[in-house]
Amino acid sequence: MIRKTVIVLLLVIGIVTSAAAADNVTFKGATTTAGGDLLMLTGKLTKPQEEGRFPAVVQLHACSGIKPWNDMWAERLKEWGYVTLAVDSLGPRGESDICGKAHRVPANIRAKDAHAAKSYLAGLPFVDSNRIAVMGMGHGGWTTLYAVRNPWYAEVKQRPDPFRAAIALYPYCPNKLSRCDAPLLILIGELDEHVSAELCQNMKKTWMAGDPQHEVILKVYPGAYYCFDCEGIKETVLGRRIQYDKVATADAIIQVKNFLAKHMK
Repeated sequence: MIRKTVIVLLLVIGIVTSAAAADNVTFKGATTTAGGDLLMLTGKLTKPQEEGRFPAVVQLHACSGIKPWNDMWAERLKEWGYVTLAVDSLGPRGESDICGKAHRVPANIRAKDAHAAKSYLAGLPFVDSNRIAVMGMGHGGWTTLYAVRNPWYAEVKQRPDPFRAAIALYPYCPNKLSRCDAPLLILIGELDEHVSAELCQNMKKTWMAGDPQHEVILKVYPGAYYCFDCEGIKETVLGRRIQYDKVATADAIIQVKNFLAKHMK
């Protein structure tokens, strides 16, 4: 019994140490304040312990801000050899939670935060500037779709600084978006009551019809709800269920790892 207690304590200490290893950083955003100055963004930076230059992932939180989800994924990404930057799009704007009021910090504005974070990462000596991906959940997943939306579609131009790959967990999927400029992985639950798997399926059809040059993978998990990878969660928010799904999470970890490995070489 004592031995088991010691092991549990060591695991807890390890988790706390890992979370504490993230550095709080501040960097210049791409949107302006009411006074006309560029907004300064904040975030949590995590990197592998080894020396070298690493690929990186910009993390985009859900509507409730940076939560343990970010730390869990940052830890996995670190183990796989990635630097991660979890961007706080709410605090610098005086917000703490935009669930049910997403218009206060819309996805197209947060997409600019994602690219500002990419620029910041590209300037770090331990980051390979040519291998930076973006990954978001919920509202951050919706933002991810905008972060890889080609704004010059009408002129058929390429974005000068695209992400190398993009991953969206249970995003809101518009019926149609213009051509994406990065390979995209979407993971969503079949029974998600906050966003719609069917909308994502429809969006993929229209997207692939207009942009066959980039891989778009959509995986729908049977019986899974919103926040299926949020360990320990089972509750109702805004009248809709969010619930952890062990099977979906295990597969999502494999999907994310393999997708990044394929596109971040």
